[in-house]
Amino acid sequence: MMDMDFLICGFLIIFMLHNLEEIIAIEKWLKQTYPKKKEEIPLFLQKEIDEVKDMTAVQFSIVVFIVSVFASLIIIISLITEQYVLFIGLNMFFALNIFTHPIQSLLLRCYTPGVWTSLLLIIPYNVLFFNYVYTEGLLTSSTLLGALIVFVSAIPVLLLSHKVAKKVVS
Repeated sequence: MMDMDFLICGFLIIFMLHNLEEIIAIEKWLKQTYPKKKEEIPLFLQKEIDEVKDMTAVQFSIVVFIVSVFASLIIIISLITEQYVLFIGLNMFFALNIFTHPIQSLLLRCYTPGVWTSLLLIIPYNVLFFNYVYTEGLLTSSTLLGALIVFVSAIPVLLLSHKVAKKVVS
């Protein structure tokens, strides 16, 4: 029987596996694949990738650690208070992987870090998750507003985690 606790456990497992795939692949991809594919990437994205092209697996691990602490706090608060709107917002932020990794791989016609777990785990999980949230009547306008607040608050955490990782490693 599926319930929110089951979905949270599933989220934790998929979140961990997805981040491990990225940690394992990011450094090699930036050093070997990106230089070959750089000309196929729109200029504005090249500038973004050039900012992180020297990122190491250790540096990316720091990013993942900081994001994981944020996600853990959201999950703990959601479980203690039973305010699942927080977890729904966190999940919405993580669900961006449904689009980013597969689209990157399609456009570049190559593997991009995180694409396998996006296709095989994140997409199926989110079909189950959003179906559950919808059928349980949890998708109300107030839930979506609260989830949007969590979603938006995750953006500076992600950006800050990259800055911290850069300082720690350099």
